[in-house]
Amino acid sequence: MTARYPNRDLVQLSNEDPTQTTVNAAVLEQALGDASAEIDGYLESRFALPLTDPPAVLARLACDIAMYRLQSLRPLHDLADARKRYEDAVELLVRVARGEVTLGLANDNAAPGAAPGSVVTQAGGDASGALPQRIFDRGSLKGY
Repeated sequence: MTARYPNRDLVQLSNEDPTQTTVNAAVLEQALGDASAEIDGYLESRFALPLTDPPAVLARLACDIAMYRLQSLRPLHDLADARKRYEDAVELLVRVARGEVTLGLANDNAAPGAAPGSVVTQAGGDASGALPQRIFDRGSLKGY
């Protein structure tokens, strides 16, 4: 949350006392815990939980859901923006639950293999047909 949202907003949203100048970590942890539980409700029918290596998109969705929940309790900023991010997060989770969008994980939390009959290619190459070594893959992008 602290990497995604301005400190001043998090201070205001996590404290009842307007004179406070630091983020109340317990309030943020509770909001993130609630968001995580909501996400789990969408994912548990398709994946073994907890995920051993959760995709980065889930961290963003958890932050968006937690921020919406925090903002909905207070008359700060434009709640419409937070609500839109929340609705987008839930829509993506619904699509994952339906199987329309994947998280890049198989049911056992392992990276899925190529679909039967698919052709896996890499961009680039030269006239000889040689392809350059892959720069980005699941391992090198871990954490981004």
